[in-house]
Amino acid sequence: MLKCKNCGARLTKFNKEICPYCGCKNPIEHYEEDSCVTQTIDQVYVEDKNFKQHSLNIYYVLSMFLSIFSVDLFYIGKIKSGLIRLGINIAFYLVLFLTIYFSDNALLVLSLLLPFGILYLVYLIFGIIKLAMRKSPFDKKGVTLK
Repeated sequence: MLKCKNCGARLTKFNKEICPYCGCKNPIEHYEEDSCVTQTIDQVYVEDKNFKQHSLNIYYVLSMFLSIFSVDLFYIGKIKSGLIRLGINIAFYLVLFLTIYFSDNALLVLSLLLPFGILYLVYLIFGIIKLAMRKSPFDKKGVTLK
């Protein structure tokens, strides 16, 4: 808060030429008007003892090989997204399993393994695409993986 150097009254930045209370000229000493709207502010980093930076390489390996079980999302702390993806995968697996199992001449082993293989290949391809793009995702706290 700005104060008059003569009477100590509270002033605003609009009262920099004359004090409305005592009439003192230039009541604010060393007042510099900063009209820069684009001024940057340094980020404040808070040390969190329990925080551990997640590895980008581990994330890519998990997204290629274990993404069918949503392990990559659980690794970066996105639990809700992981559970949603896991539920969708289970529903898709069940639909494929039932479709193959109740077809005319399907074997039980084929009807169990084929849907799993299809899902596994889809997520393997997605993991390879993520690796090729090298776009670094964010974890739950908004920190970029390194």
